[in-house]
Amino acid sequence: MTSTPHLRDDLERATRDEEWYLVYQPEIDLHHGSFVGVEALLRWRHPVRGVIHPMEFLPLLKEAGQLQAVGRWVLATACYQGADWHAKGYRFSVSVNISSDELDDVTFVDVVRNNLRATRFTPRHLTLEFSAEALAPSRTPVLHELADLGVTLAIDDVIPGTPSVVTMTSAGITEAKLDRELVADAFADDESAQALHSFVSDARAAGLRIVAAGVEEDSQRTSLLREDVDSAQGFFFARPFEVDEVDHFLEDYALFSGRPL
Repeated sequence: MTSTPHLRDDLERATRDEEWYLVYQPEIDLHHGSFVGVEALLRWRHPVRGVIHPMEFLPLLKEAGQLQAVGRWVLATACYQGADWHAKGYRFSVSVNISSDELDDVTFVDVVRNNLRATRFTPRHLTLEFSAEALAPSRTPVLHELADLGVTLAIDDVIPGTPSVVTMTSAGITEAKLDRELVADAFADDESAQALHSFVSDARAAGLRIVAAGVEEDSQRTSLLREDVDSAQGFFFARPFEVDEVDHFLEDYALFSGRPL
């Protein structure tokens, strides 16, 4: 196995040789079964180690000061691909994960605006996903500027009460994505199920859209639907696809589900 120091040395080559690529995980509406979006996920196709997942290389990118540059590439690529799908008649959202380092960049709002203009991707179909750290008071003005562009703002890895519904809505957040571990354990006991029920009820009352991550079983899908969660993603529905596979998935999904995309 290639060691971490060797991976660190390979980062510059990864950018130069275009070893970064995106995969897209589908998001499915739980109430209607329709295809509503994809989440763009960064991968590294290493010439020796093969596919490397973000948990291994994101800390190295941050340490090397390259996180913002690669993040900009992800955003630009996702916007371009979203616009291409829209041109083919597929009107769904594309979600992009944004690091706190990117959010703290004083040019970030302009970067988003310029990407939308350059690709002509509809702002309302772009979802920017942040960790709860984005809700720090010092970052709230930037979140409001992004919301003014017309894009959707989401908080990732949400668990009941952290962050609060009030904190999210006051910062311009309109979507909450439930943590995958929460989804896995939420219905294991009455206390966990009640905590999820209360959070979803409060979030829905405040106008937040609720997405569940990491759905792997039909029982989870059924329980989340019963709790009025809007949509979900996970291996139960589909694994992440490379871009050429997404088109095939879209065609097959429309054919076998009988539902519009």
